[in-house]
Parts: sequence; C-alpha cells; structure tokens
Amino acid sequence: VHLILFKNLEWDMIRISYDHMNPNGKIPTCILPIIERHDDLDINLFLLLRTARYYAIYQNKDQLRQLWPKMCKVMDWVISRDFDKTGLPQQISYWGDWKDVNYIADRKYSPFVAMLYLASLDQMTKIAKLFGDNDAFQRYREAYQCGQQKTNQHVDEGGLWNGDYFCQIWKDGSVKDLLSQDQMVGVMYDVISSEKAEKLINSLNKTCHSPFGLSNTYPFFPGVRDPEAEYHNGGVWPWVCFMDAWGRIRAGHIEDGLSLIRRVAKADLIDSGDYVPNEHMNSQTGENLGFPIQGWNAALFGTIYFNLIHPGMPFRLQ
Repeated sequence: VHLILFKNLEWDMIRISYDHMNPNGKIPTCILPIIERHDDLDINLFLLLRTARYYAIYQNKDQLRQLWPKMCKVMDWVISRDFDKTGLPQQISYWGDWKDVNYIADRKYSPFVAMLYLASLDQMTKIAKLFGDNDAFQRYREAYQCGQQKTNQHVDEGGLWNGDYFCQIWKDGSVKDLLSQDQMVGVMYDVISSEKAEKLINSLNKTCHSPFGLSNTYPFFPGVRDPEAEYHNGGVWPWVCFMDAWGRIRAGHIEDGLSLIRRVAKADLIDSGDYVPNEHMNSQTGENLGFPIQGWNAALFGTIYFNLIHPGMPFRLQ
C-alpha cells in the first residue's frame, strides 16, 4: 500500500530500517521502540525484498546504490545462519519466523524461510549484476544454487521436498509432514518449479481447505497451547491466504485464487458483522480471533494491484 500510494513514506521506512541495523547485519525486530529477538529470519529477508520491489517499480538506481552495502550486510548475516553449511539458514529459537510459538521451537528448517531466502538471493544476485559487483554476484549466486539444492532434495536425501510439498525439519533430524500454507510465497516469487507449484496447490486444496479460507497448517498439533484450528495450530490467517492467492493467480489458477479471497473476506468482514480485518479465524467455525485491525492483511492490496489491475507491472527484478 505504501509503495503505491505513499512513495516517499515507503522509502523513508526502508531507509530508516537499514539505519538501525546491528553491527552484525541483523535488522532489529522493531525499531520504535527497539526490540531484539533471536533469528527474525523472515523480517530481514522481507526488508531485502521490499527494497528490491521499490527499485523494480521506481527504477532509481542512485537511490538503491546508497543502500547496497547495507543490503549486502543483511544478506550476509542471513547466509551466516547456515551453521552446518547445508544451503539454508537455521532457526535457533521460536522467533525463527512469523510462527512464533513454543511448539515449533525445535524446528531447524522451515519452507517459508527457505522460499524467502531463495527469493532474496535471486534479487540480490540481480542487483549485484546491475551494479557490476562481481564478488557479491558470485557469493549470492552460489548461495542461491546451494539453497535450491537443499530445498528441492527429497526428504529421504536430506532435503525438504516429500513429493507433494515442502516439509519442516526438526533439530533432531526428524521430518514433520506438516503442510504449511506459508510456503506458497515460493510460488509468488517464482523460486520453485511449476511442476512442484502444481503439486503444492493440489495438496493445499486437498488437505487444508476450509469454508473460511485455508488452515495455515495441517494436521493440527495435539496437546499444545493453541486449540486445534486456531492461531498457529491450523487457524485461517487472512494475510497468508492473500499471499497464497497471489501465488495461485501468478501460477494461472485465477479463479482458485479469487475463490480463496472471497471465502476469507466473507468470514472475516461480513459474517463476523464487524467489517474489521482480524488477525486470524478458527478454520472450523469461522470465528474471528486475535487482534483487529491487522495491517498485514493489506497483502490483499498487492494481490489485486499487481495481478489483476496491473498484471504487467513488476514487483521484483526480472
């Protein structure tokens, strides 16, 4: 929303975020006030993608050049989280990404972070080429290739792919065949093959369908803090559904994506009677839960603007 409607404000937010970067390259969880948590892998990667998206729209090379050294420092920090040199950054706390609950604290690799990592490396490689930064280009291209190999290997060979979707890997090496909707960000950013995208979409439709959207994970975790079908234990998250719809439309599943938007919007805004975007909903009852008003539900704006109103407008470097 800021990118399109408030161009200067968007750039100020991007610039100020880099201004608060830690000496090691990590961007804080929050800057007003300063909040620091372990990992925050997705926050750092989203900032890189947000910066690349701004350049893709406005093409101000001099402006981007000012941030390039800081972008490299952020990217290098995320790469440094590949402690075992397997090709993907590792989670060391339950602050690995947006699923910030204690029952995933033992997770090592998540498909969501893997997809954002690949998307960021793809954009950083392209920007390095734009600036003629050969060292960065080689570094990020190699990291991208290693990340692709690790992500796409079958779980039996140490990867994340199980033949139908990408799995979550725990620190003890166990494979969780938990289907997570957030991995659709890989379809949105076109970092997985069309064949695997089709299998993923089919798996989500078959396994996670809800009258109110899609469960963000399935099967449910038994005996954890969150009730089944709620919050991170299989609730419907509008922002994740809109990101999912973005990927579906880009993959040619236009009606499928629009149907998902309609189901979520009807349950979240109309059936609830409050016409307010909530954080999440019960995937079995449609009950609105969490805090209103949720700004990240503006992901719907991007889905519609870049896919339906201006389908030819780039939201990343090609």
